[in-house]
Amino acid sequence: MSIENLVFSAGGGFIFGAVAGYALKKVMKIAAVVIGLFVVGLSYLSYKGWIDVKWIELENATKTTLTNVAGQVGHALNNTASQFAAHSITVEAVAGFPVAAAFGFMPGLLLGLRKG
Repeated sequence: MSIENLVFSAGGGFIFGAVAGYALKKVMKIAAVVIGLFVVGLSYLSYKGWIDVKWIELENATKTTLTNVAGQVGHALNNTASQFAAHSITVEAVAGFPVAAAFGFMPGLLLGLRKG
């Protein structure tokens, strides 16, 4: 394999990872604001006595939902990385690990999450 293929593979993975990380962080911020406003609204309505909120049941449902979401996100990231590795020009590094994933996608994802 040539050095051009190596650079293209790692560079493409890095750009794809950075864009995915940036978008993921923006979506998480918007979701946090929406959920926070919802909880504040529930608290206010409960304080005024207009509704009765079962906070323990709400907490249990939230824990279950977040556990399921975390599992689904991990599954989606694994599928995305494996699809990208399977359909791109990759050079096999030590132990058969694709360079696009090792030196491209994951560092790009981390940079996108940090800068987003």
